[in-house]
Amino acid sequence: MRFERIFDDLEGRFEHQEREEMRAVAEDLARAERAQLSLADRLRGAGRSVLTLHVGTDLRLEGLVEEVGEAWVALRDPESSQRAVIPMPAVSLVQGLPARARPAEESLLSPLGLGSVLRAIARDRSIVRLETAAGRIMGRIAAVGADSLDVQSLPTGEHGAVPGSVRVTVAMAALLAVIPR
Repeated sequence: MRFERIFDDLEGRFEHQEREEMRAVAEDLARAERAQLSLADRLRGAGRSVLTLHVGTDLRLEGLVEEVGEAWVALRDPESSQRAVIPMPAVSLVQGLPARARPAEESLLSPLGLGSVLRAIARDRSIVRLETAAGRIMGRIAAVGADSLDVQSLPTGEHGAVPGSVRVTVAMAALLAVIPR
């Protein structure tokens, strides 16, 4: 009878050890899977959550994730329906981002690059507000290159070129957000 208790005790310890090893392996696998996720994957998984993106030092943009590309995200303000295009490198912090993610192969990843999205805005001839590392520019996107864009500035928000408007070149690296008006 004493040996039965010893064997039962050993068997219980062995089962406990096996469970602990399985839990540790599962946690390691979960961490390894999480390490493969990009911010774009997490943004695609946001669903209908309202997020606040902190861009640069003073700019905060709030909205629902409308579309995600490899190097950009588009947010739509639920109240005004205003759309903002934000380059991924400009995003400093995200508030409201759920833990779930949606990898690119499981979702509608936009095949368009940031340049293509900006060219589409330029074709629309929309007046845009560009938030840059150097400040705010109002105007129309005139041309989009590989690493920069030209903007015909409209200092007071006019609809056409006026005296005082100038053509400004913005480096893509300095671009924080593009908000069509």
